[in-house]
Amino acid sequence: MYMDEKGRRRPSLLERTAQVLDLPADVVAGVPRVELVGDNQLRMENHRGILSYGTQEIHVSGGVFSVRICGEELQLRTMNATGLLVTGQIRSLWLE
Repeated sequence: MYMDEKGRRRPSLLERTAQVLDLPADVVAGVPRVELVGDNQLRMENHRGILSYGTQEIHVSGGVFSVRICGEELQLRTMNATGLLVTGQIRSLWLE
């Protein structure tokens, strides 16, 4: 991850290339894509694995950042090499 002088994340070369070519960054650079459907379903593509798992909190690595999913009765419904699905009452999401 690249940071500027103020501590903000700078886009990588692949992310900038995707912007210039008007292509989806997640396809070109493999950056994570997070989709929240209502308050009970979260899909994530291009993840790098589960960091921690519980019924009230799940942490997922996205490579350049991690996603903290907080809620109640959370379940990891499906997971494969690139995608996962979390269900339950999702109360908050944090990018760290």
